[in-house]
Amino acid sequence: METEYKIINGRAKTQWIPFFRQVLVAFIIWISFLMTGLAMGTPTVAIPQLRLEANSSAVVSSEMSSWISSSIGYSGAICVFIMVPIAHYWGRKFTMIILSVTTLIASAVIYFSKTPMHLLISQLIFGLPIGAQTSVFLLILSEYSSPQYRGVLLTMKTSSFFWGIWIANATGIFTHYKYIGLIGIGWSGFSLIISLFIPESPYWLAYRGRHDECAESHRWMKGVDENSEKELKALLNSVKENNEKKQSITSLRQYFKDSRTAIKKPEVFKPIILGCLTGSIYHLSGKLACAVYAIEMMKKLSGNQSTVYVGVLTLDGFSILGMYVGSGLSKILKRRTLLLSMTISGTIFLFTLSIYLYLIKLSVLPENVYIIIGLLVGYTLSICCGPMILATSIAAELFPFELRSVCAGFFSIFVMLLMSSVVKVSPYVFNSVGFEGAYLGFGICATIVIILEYKYLPETKDKTLYEIAEMFKIKKQSETTECKLLESNDPETKALET
Repeated sequence: METEYKIINGRAKTQWIPFFRQVLVAFIIWISFLMTGLAMGTPTVAIPQLRLEANSSAVVSSEMSSWISSSIGYSGAICVFIMVPIAHYWGRKFTMIILSVTTLIASAVIYFSKTPMHLLISQLIFGLPIGAQTSVFLLILSEYSSPQYRGVLLTMKTSSFFWGIWIANATGIFTHYKYIGLIGIGWSGFSLIISLFIPESPYWLAYRGRHDECAESHRWMKGVDENSEKELKALLNSVKENNEKKQSITSLRQYFKDSRTAIKKPEVFKPIILGCLTGSIYHLSGKLACAVYAIEMMKKLSGNQSTVYVGVLTLDGFSILGMYVGSGLSKILKRRTLLLSMTISGTIFLFTLSIYLYLIKLSVLPENVYIIIGLLVGYTLSICCGPMILATSIAAELFPFELRSVCAGFFSIFVMLLMSSVVKVSPYVFNSVGFEGAYLGFGICATIVIILEYKYLPETKDKTLYEIAEMFKIKKQSETTECKLLESNDPETKALET
């Protein structure tokens, strides 16, 4: 294959070109996250506007309000069963095209919406891309990016999500919420255009036995320097052993039958469990629930209307800032270190905020809205620097070569159901135990996850996907060897053999 690269001392002369191409693919993913951020932020401003226009809160009941806010996750959990087979059989490129069209349609529904039911329909349609984001999109971004860029490209996707929430809140506060849909139409169209011109994933091509196309796509995306060629060689070698089996899968029924057998292997189910555990940190810490119900939360914590809007936009702004800071720190610190340290920091802020609100409730301390906002800002920065940007990124890196689509599907369903359940029950929790009790509960849940992550989560920074998969296999082999050595040195075992 003729290429524009020249190998000089094992390095490509124009490495910025592969980086630009990887960013171009990542841009499609970032736009999709921006779109779902717009969708998640729309109910925050649209529901109050509908109630104000009708001059009645009955036009959007509390039950309907919670369903509008949480339905996107439940829809996403169902759509995983659609997106995973599409990504597996028709490829990653076709998947990105389908999802760009979907966000375009959902944004148009928001723009032309007039009733709460229209908002609910748009949220259900947005379930397709949000279901893909925690499953196939993570695979796509991890497959298209080089190890040295993968961490930053994966972490940047989450900041795009909160940019979407911030844009939706700012648009709804200063103008009519319908303009959120107009913004979504423009970005979705741009994403669709880019999707038409990118190549297919080299990993998908390799596991389909199309090795020549795989090499061409891999070199187009990642260049031909020493590291990228080493990664390509490892990829092709890893698929040769299972290539005949992969090509023999001709039906969805056979695919899931083989999946049930493979998922029992330690190198498959362990990454799934760790991935789900990692993905749960962000939702169990309550950050998304606080973002979705930001206006209602600020109204109860501060009765001043201007303070409410300033507080909401301030928290959204610090969320975005925290994610950019975290993206920078991810290049310096190890993934595991950054995740655990920032989660611990966020948990400390949660407990402090809970204690402060309890002391206010007991009339021990006077209420100070600036202290409350300050603690919320510290909590927001911590969660967004660590769990928000790293949880799904680490999970995507942990998924093994074998059954990557299935592992991503399990992860996506788990995260979607957890997200929607937390968002759905949060209003009832806020009303029953207050924000002080809710923050205490979020802190306890986050602490439990921190302990488990500290004990079991491996480090994945600057490792290829092949190396990460081998970590679990090596651990399994070492455990087997250790058991054999213990048995051979056991006096009772030797006596029985004698």
